[in-house]
Amino acid sequence: MRTILSMFAKSPFKPLVSHIDQVNECVNKIKPLFDAYSSKDYKKVEEIAKDISKVEYKADKIKTDIRQHLPQSIFLPVDKRDFMGLLSAQDDIADAVEDLAVLMRIKNIEIPEKLSDPLMDLVIHVVDLANDACSMIRELEDLLEASFGGAEAEKIETMAANLGTAEYEADKKQFLLAQKLFSLNDLGAAELFLLNEVIKKLGGVADQSEKIGKTLHLFLSR
Repeated sequence: MRTILSMFAKSPFKPLVSHIDQVNECVNKIKPLFDAYSSKDYKKVEEIAKDISKVEYKADKIKTDIRQHLPQSIFLPVDKRDFMGLLSAQDDIADAVEDLAVLMRIKNIEIPEKLSDPLMDLVIHVVDLANDACSMIRELEDLLEASFGGAEAEKIETMAANLGTAEYEADKKQFLLAQKLFSLNDLGAAELFLLNEVIKKLGGVADQSEKIGKTLHLFLSR
Protein backbone atom coordinates (compact mmCIF):
# COMPACT_ATOMS: atom_id res chain seq x y z
CA MET A 1 0.00 0.00 0.00
CA ARG A 2 2.81 2.42 0.88
CA THR A 3 4.30 1.92 -2.56
CA ILE A 4 1.09 2.86 -4.36
CA LEU A 5 0.42 5.79 -2.04
CA SER A 6 3.96 7.08 -2.41
CA MET A 7 3.57 6.97 -6.19
CA PHE A 8 0.34 8.95 -5.93
CA ALA A 9 2.14 11.48 -3.74
CA LYS A 10 4.69 12.08 -6.49
CA SER A 11 2.23 12.07 -9.38
CA PRO A 12 -1.32 10.84 -9.93
CA PHE A 13 -0.16 9.13 -13.10
CA LYS A 14 2.86 7.20 -11.83
CA PRO A 15 0.73 4.22 -10.70
CA LEU A 16 -0.78 4.07 -14.19
CA VAL A 17 2.71 3.93 -15.70
CA SER A 18 3.66 1.16 -13.27
CA HIS A 19 0.58 -0.74 -14.42
CA ILE A 20 1.15 -0.13 -18.13
CA ASP A 21 4.70 -1.49 -17.84
CA GLN A 22 3.23 -4.87 -16.91
CA VAL A 23 0.60 -4.60 -19.64
CA ASN A 24 3.32 -3.81 -22.17
CA GLU A 25 5.26 -6.87 -21.06
CA CYS A 26 2.19 -9.00 -21.82
CA VAL A 27 1.86 -7.39 -25.25
CA ASN A 28 5.49 -8.08 -26.13
CA LYS A 29 4.97 -11.79 -25.54
CA ILE A 30 2.33 -12.07 -28.28
CA LYS A 31 4.74 -12.43 -31.21
CA PRO A 32 7.00 -14.99 -29.47
CA LEU A 33 3.83 -16.91 -28.61
CA PHE A 34 2.79 -17.05 -32.27
CA ASP A 35 6.34 -17.78 -33.44
CA ALA A 36 6.42 -20.82 -31.16
CA TYR A 37 2.96 -21.94 -32.22
CA SER A 38 3.76 -21.59 -35.92
CA SER A 39 6.95 -23.64 -35.52
CA LYS A 40 5.00 -26.30 -33.56
CA ASP A 41 7.08 -25.72 -30.44
CA TYR A 42 4.08 -26.34 -28.20
CA LYS A 43 6.22 -26.67 -25.07
CA LYS A 44 7.44 -23.13 -25.69
CA VAL A 45 3.84 -22.02 -26.25
CA GLU A 46 2.98 -23.43 -22.84
CA GLU A 47 5.91 -21.62 -21.21
CA ILE A 48 5.09 -18.26 -22.79
CA ALA A 49 1.40 -18.61 -21.98
CA LYS A 50 2.26 -19.25 -18.32
CA ASP A 51 4.59 -16.24 -18.33
CA ILE A 52 1.76 -14.10 -19.69
CA SER A 53 -0.53 -15.26 -16.90
CA LYS A 54 2.11 -14.37 -14.30
CA VAL A 55 2.63 -10.89 -15.73
CA GLU A 56 -1.13 -10.32 -16.06
CA TYR A 57 -1.49 -11.29 -12.40
CA LYS A 58 1.11 -8.66 -11.44
CA ALA A 59 -0.80 -6.08 -13.48
CA ASP A 60 -4.01 -7.15 -11.77
CA LYS A 61 -2.47 -6.68 -8.34
CA ILE A 62 -1.34 -3.15 -9.24
CA LYS A 63 -4.83 -2.38 -10.58
CA THR A 64 -6.43 -3.64 -7.36
CA ASP A 65 -4.00 -1.64 -5.21
CA ILE A 66 -4.78 1.52 -7.15
CA ARG A 67 -8.53 0.99 -6.85
CA GLN A 68 -8.39 0.19 -3.15
CA HIS A 69 -5.89 2.81 -2.07
CA LEU A 70 -6.58 5.80 -4.29
CA PRO A 71 -6.91 8.47 -1.60
CA GLN A 72 -10.35 10.07 -1.65
CA SER A 73 -8.80 13.44 -0.90
CA ILE A 74 -6.20 13.36 -3.66
CA PHE A 75 -6.38 16.13 -6.23
CA LEU A 76 -6.49 14.82 -9.77
CA PRO A 77 -6.09 17.07 -12.80
CA VAL A 78 -8.73 14.89 -14.52
CA ASP A 79 -12.08 13.52 -13.47
CA LYS A 80 -11.53 10.57 -11.12
CA ARG A 81 -13.96 8.46 -13.16
CA ASP A 82 -11.90 9.11 -16.29
CA PHE A 83 -8.73 8.21 -14.37
CA MET A 84 -10.24 4.89 -13.31
CA GLY A 85 -11.60 4.37 -16.82
CA LEU A 86 -8.08 4.69 -18.19
CA LEU A 87 -6.88 2.10 -15.68
CA SER A 88 -9.66 -0.26 -16.83
CA ALA A 89 -8.74 0.29 -20.48
CA GLN A 90 -5.14 -0.63 -19.72
CA ASP A 91 -6.20 -3.71 -17.78
CA ASP A 92 -8.44 -4.85 -20.63
CA ILE A 93 -5.40 -5.09 -22.90
CA ALA A 94 -3.62 -7.45 -20.50
CA ASP A 95 -6.81 -9.48 -20.08
CA ALA A 96 -7.18 -9.82 -23.86
CA VAL A 97 -3.57 -11.02 -24.20
CA GLU A 98 -4.09 -13.60 -21.46
CA ASP A 99 -7.31 -14.79 -23.14
CA LEU A 100 -5.36 -15.18 -26.37
CA ALA A 101 -2.70 -17.25 -24.61
CA VAL A 102 -5.37 -19.48 -23.05
CA LEU A 103 -6.93 -20.11 -26.46
CA MET A 104 -3.59 -21.15 -27.91
CA ARG A 105 -3.10 -23.75 -25.18
CA ILE A 106 -6.42 -25.50 -25.84
CA LYS A 107 -5.40 -27.50 -28.91
CA ASN A 108 -2.24 -27.92 -30.97
CA ILE A 109 -3.16 -26.90 -34.51
CA GLU A 110 -0.94 -26.69 -37.54
CA ILE A 111 -1.58 -23.26 -39.02
CA PRO A 112 -2.55 -23.66 -42.69
CA GLU A 113 0.04 -22.33 -45.11
CA LYS A 114 -2.45 -19.90 -46.65
CA LEU A 115 -3.03 -18.32 -43.26
CA SER A 116 0.56 -18.17 -42.04
CA ASP A 117 1.69 -14.88 -43.60
CA PRO A 118 -1.54 -12.86 -43.15
CA LEU A 119 -1.85 -14.12 -39.57
CA MET A 120 1.67 -13.01 -38.70
CA ASP A 121 1.01 -9.70 -40.46
CA LEU A 122 -2.00 -9.17 -38.18
CA VAL A 123 0.04 -10.19 -35.12
CA ILE A 124 2.80 -7.67 -35.88
CA HIS A 125 0.26 -4.94 -36.62
CA VAL A 126 -1.63 -5.54 -33.39
CA VAL A 127 1.55 -5.65 -31.30
CA ASP A 128 2.76 -2.37 -32.81
CA LEU A 129 -0.64 -0.79 -32.18
CA ALA A 130 -0.74 -1.96 -28.57
CA ASN A 131 2.84 -0.80 -27.96
CA ASP A 132 1.88 2.64 -29.26
CA ALA A 133 -1.07 2.70 -26.86
CA CYS A 134 1.25 1.83 -23.97
CA SER A 135 3.65 4.58 -25.04
CA MET A 136 0.85 7.13 -24.76
CA ILE A 137 0.53 6.42 -21.04
CA ARG A 138 4.20 7.26 -20.57
CA GLU A 139 3.48 10.68 -22.09
CA LEU A 140 1.10 11.57 -19.25
CA GLU A 141 3.81 13.12 -17.06
CA ASP A 142 4.75 15.54 -19.82
CA LEU A 143 1.09 16.19 -20.57
CA LEU A 144 0.49 17.04 -16.92
CA GLU A 145 3.46 19.41 -16.87
CA ALA A 146 2.05 21.09 -19.97
CA SER A 147 -1.30 21.54 -18.18
CA PHE A 148 -2.95 19.39 -20.86
CA GLY A 149 -2.21 21.93 -23.55
CA GLY A 150 0.36 23.06 -26.07
CA ALA A 151 2.60 20.85 -28.16
CA GLU A 152 2.27 17.88 -25.79
CA ALA A 153 -1.52 17.90 -26.12
CA GLU A 154 -1.18 18.07 -29.90
CA LYS A 155 1.20 15.11 -29.75
CA ILE A 156 -1.33 13.07 -27.75
CA GLU A 157 -4.11 14.02 -30.16
CA THR A 158 -1.98 12.86 -33.09
CA MET A 159 -1.11 9.60 -31.35
CA ALA A 160 -4.79 9.00 -30.55
CA ALA A 161 -5.75 9.63 -34.18
CA ASN A 162 -3.01 7.26 -35.34
CA LEU A 163 -4.30 4.59 -32.96
CA GLY A 164 -7.77 4.96 -34.47
CA THR A 165 -6.37 4.54 -37.97
CA ALA A 166 -4.28 1.53 -36.91
CA GLU A 167 -7.29 -0.10 -35.25
CA TYR A 168 -9.30 0.39 -38.47
CA GLU A 169 -6.49 -1.28 -40.42
CA ALA A 170 -6.47 -4.12 -37.89
CA ASP A 171 -10.20 -4.60 -38.47
CA LYS A 172 -9.61 -4.90 -42.21
CA LYS A 173 -6.76 -7.37 -41.75
CA GLN A 174 -8.88 -9.38 -39.34
CA PHE A 175 -11.78 -9.54 -41.78
CA LEU A 176 -9.62 -10.62 -44.73
CA LEU A 177 -7.93 -13.24 -42.58
CA ALA A 178 -11.29 -14.60 -41.43
CA GLN A 179 -12.39 -14.78 -45.07
CA LYS A 180 -9.32 -16.85 -45.94
CA LEU A 181 -9.91 -19.08 -42.94
CA PHE A 182 -13.49 -19.87 -43.92
CA SER A 183 -12.49 -20.47 -47.54
CA LEU A 184 -10.42 -23.49 -46.47
CA ASN A 185 -12.07 -26.85 -46.96
CA ASP A 186 -9.64 -29.13 -45.16
CA LEU A 187 -10.11 -27.93 -41.58
CA GLY A 188 -12.18 -29.70 -38.96
CA ALA A 189 -14.87 -27.85 -37.04
CA ALA A 190 -12.75 -27.62 -33.89
CA GLU A 191 -9.74 -26.20 -35.75
CA LEU A 192 -11.93 -23.74 -37.64
CA PHE A 193 -13.61 -22.52 -34.47
CA LEU A 194 -10.39 -22.19 -32.49
CA LEU A 195 -8.47 -20.34 -35.22
CA ASN A 196 -11.40 -17.98 -35.68
CA GLU A 197 -11.44 -17.27 -31.94
CA VAL A 198 -7.70 -16.56 -32.02
CA ILE A 199 -8.20 -14.08 -34.86
CA LYS A 200 -11.06 -12.41 -33.01
CA LYS A 201 -9.03 -12.17 -29.82
CA LEU A 202 -6.18 -10.48 -31.71
CA GLY A 203 -8.76 -8.00 -32.89
CA GLY A 204 -9.82 -7.62 -29.27
CA VAL A 205 -6.29 -6.58 -28.28
CA ALA A 206 -6.43 -3.91 -30.99
CA ASP A 207 -9.87 -2.74 -29.86
CA GLN A 208 -8.83 -2.42 -26.22
CA SER A 209 -5.65 -0.59 -27.23
CA GLU A 210 -7.63 2.00 -29.17
CA LYS A 211 -9.57 2.75 -25.98
CA ILE A 212 -6.39 4.23 -24.54
CA GLY A 213 -6.37 6.86 -27.26
CA LYS A 214 -10.10 7.52 -26.90
CA THR A 215 -9.79 7.97 -23.14
CA LEU A 216 -6.83 10.34 -23.42
CA HIS A 217 -8.70 12.29 -26.07
CA LEU A 218 -11.48 12.60 -23.48
CA PHE A 219 -8.97 14.03 -21.01
CA LEU A 220 -8.10 16.78 -23.46
CA SER A 221 -11.67 17.60 -24.41
CA ARG A 222 -12.84 18.35 -20.86
